[in-house]
Amino acid sequence: MRLCYLVGYPVEHSMSPAMHNAAFNALGIDAEYRLAPMEPGRLGDFIETLREPNVMGASVTIPHKEEVMKLLDQVDGTARAIGAVNTVVHTDDALKGYNTDATGGVKALTEAYGGLKGSDVTILGAGGASRAITYQVSRVECRVTVLNRSLDRARRLVEDVRPTAPAELSYGALDQLPAIIGDTDVLINTTPVGMSPNTSDSPVPAGLLHGGLFVYDVIYNPVKTRLLRDAEAKGARVLSGVNMLVYQGAEAFKMWTGVEPPIDLMQRIVEDQLGGGPL
Repeated sequence: MRLCYLVGYPVEHSMSPAMHNAAFNALGIDAEYRLAPMEPGRLGDFIETLREPNVMGASVTIPHKEEVMKLLDQVDGTARAIGAVNTVVHTDDALKGYNTDATGGVKALTEAYGGLKGSDVTILGAGGASRAITYQVSRVECRVTVLNRSLDRARRLVEDVRPTAPAELSYGALDQLPAIIGDTDVLINTTPVGMSPNTSDSPVPAGLLHGGLFVYDVIYNPVKTRLLRDAEAKGARVLSGVNMLVYQGAEAFKMWTGVEPPIDLMQRIVEDQLGGGPL
């Protein structure tokens, strides 16, 4: 049996094993996707496990998407430009890193919202998911503002992305949100605030939200975060992270197996596991 892993901490909430294992079973592939919870500082030891002959690769999630880059043999150009890896592929005795969050996350967004050209986009957070989303959103002519608790981290993200971006990029601290949210068209949360089990938390006070927003929360568990519930109550359009999870996972699945995955099945499995439909 071949193996794939989800490496991160925590990972017990993840729907990825159910999604990928359903796809393996449907296609008759003798493989299993397993959880690999790794606290910060333990990642280096686990990387050697990915070199075992029966291991196809791994998904990488919080908090390891940036650290893992230093431990791989090769990093894809787009992932290097983003500064984060979420997919590791084991081939020819080498580990190569990719970023499928970028294309998967923005594919989900543009399907629901439409073209981003000319839009004002505000992104909360400056971690691995934010790097992927910011990079991909910035491929078109729009205005992108990254807000983060650590101003230096937001600055470094913007400086890394800006040289190749058609978009107009800026950054600031989270406390600047009240000043710019009135002009924001698309608000994207890439922080873990509101993720299960802390479902009563939100990164944005409900009083700041308004009906002119499109609010995208890359969290998928729960399907409707507190942020999305508050936004809906204000008349805003909303999108959960379910489609991003499925699309980025489908790209990784194809890299590991060389086979097109059953995307509809993967999405149905995730929605069933979470007990809610897509937004």
